[in-house]
Amino acid sequence: MIKKMTELSKKIEEYVFGDISTVELSEIALIIKKEAFGSTITFSPKVFIPLTTMCQDSCGYCTFVKSPKDGGTYLNFEEVDVIAQVGDENDCYEALFTLGDKPEKKWKEAQSQLEDLGFTSTHEYLVENMKRINSKYRLFPHANPGLMEKKEIIDFKKYSPSGGLMLETFSGNVTNPGRPHYKAKTKIITDRIKTIENAEEIKYPITTGLLLGITETKEELVDDIEQLILFSRKNKSIQEIILQNFRAKQNTLMKDSPEIINDLFLRIIATVRIFLPVHISLQVPPNLISSVDEYLISGINDLGGISPKTIDWVNPDHLWPNLKNLTDSVNDTNQKLIPRLPVYPNFINKQWLDEKIYEKVTNVINVDGYPKKYEYAK
Repeated sequence: MIKKMTELSKKIEEYVFGDISTVELSEIALIIKKEAFGSTITFSPKVFIPLTTMCQDSCGYCTFVKSPKDGGTYLNFEEVDVIAQVGDENDCYEALFTLGDKPEKKWKEAQSQLEDLGFTSTHEYLVENMKRINSKYRLFPHANPGLMEKKEIIDFKKYSPSGGLMLETFSGNVTNPGRPHYKAKTKIITDRIKTIENAEEIKYPITTGLLLGITETKEELVDDIEQLILFSRKNKSIQEIILQNFRAKQNTLMKDSPEIINDLFLRIIATVRIFLPVHISLQVPPNLISSVDEYLISGINDLGGISPKTIDWVNPDHLWPNLKNLTDSVNDTNQKLIPRLPVYPNFINKQWLDEKIYEKVTNVINVDGYPKKYEYAK
C-alpha cells in the first residue's frame, strides 16, 4: 500500500531529491541555525564507558555487541573508575555510558555476572555507576541504555542531566526477515517512541535521532524525516537530534550495504534543520564523515561527543577528529567551536534537572549555559 503524501512530505522530497542546489539548501539551513544558535558550534568532551558489550538484540550493522562466549562482559567499578579518572584529568564533562539493552533478558551468563557484581539487573548496576561517577568526579553521566520505563528514567534523573535513545527509523520493514532489526526485539518503533514520551512526562532531556542508511527506499527516507520532524514538534523532552550516517562494517549482515554520504547526506541535514523546531540542536558525528568542512555550513550546530582518550566503541574504525584541526575548520567558516555539557542550555532549569544535578551543573557554567571559561559566539 502506497502511503499518501502530505504537504510536509512533498516539501521534504522536493528538498532532498529535487532541483534546488545543495549549496542553496545549505545556505537556507545555515541562516536558520545562526538565528537560533549564533556562530557557535558545540561538542561534548567525553569519555566513552562501555559498561557492557552484551545485549538482548542482534542488529545487522553492529560490531559493539558480543555474546558471553565471545567475551561479552560487564566492566567492574575499578575499570569504570580508571576511565572516569582519565576524563577528569583531560577536561571532559561527559561520562557516556554505552551498553546493550538488558542483556540478562537473553543471556543467563549476563545474569550470573550481574549477581557476581552484587546486582540483580543491568539497570540497577548502571544507576549505581552513574551515582558513583556523579559523586566522585566532575563528570556528568549520560547513558544510552535502550528502552526505558518511567521508573527507570526517574532513577537516571537523580544522577544525570540527560539521556539518549536513537529512534533510528520509523519503518517497520527493518524488522522483517533478512533485515537489520529482525533479531532486535527492542527496535520496535512504537516502543522507542514510548520511551521518549516517558522522558517528556518525567521531564528528562533526551537526545535522539535517525540512523540513515538502514532503510532501502526513497519513500522510507522521506517518511523517516517527516515522522522525526512531526514527533520533535510534539515532544518537549527532545534536546538534540543526531543524524548518524550508517557505516558498513565487516562481519555484519549489512557489510556490503550502500552508505548515505556526501551530497545526499548534506541535503538531508539541511532539510531537517529547515523543518525542525529551532530550539532543538542538530548534530552530525564528525568521525563518521569524510571531511567536516561542508557539514559545518549545512545547518548543524553540534558535533557530538569527542573523546581525547577513549575510542568510539560503537564505530571503532572511525577515529575522533583532532581538536586543533577541527577548531581551525570551524574558524574557517566564521564560527567558533566551544565545549558543552551533555545537557543543553535551554534545559538547564529546575523543571528539567534534579535539584542536586542542577546545583552541580550551575557551578560549572557561565550565563550562556556553557562551561565557564568559554564564550558563546552570537
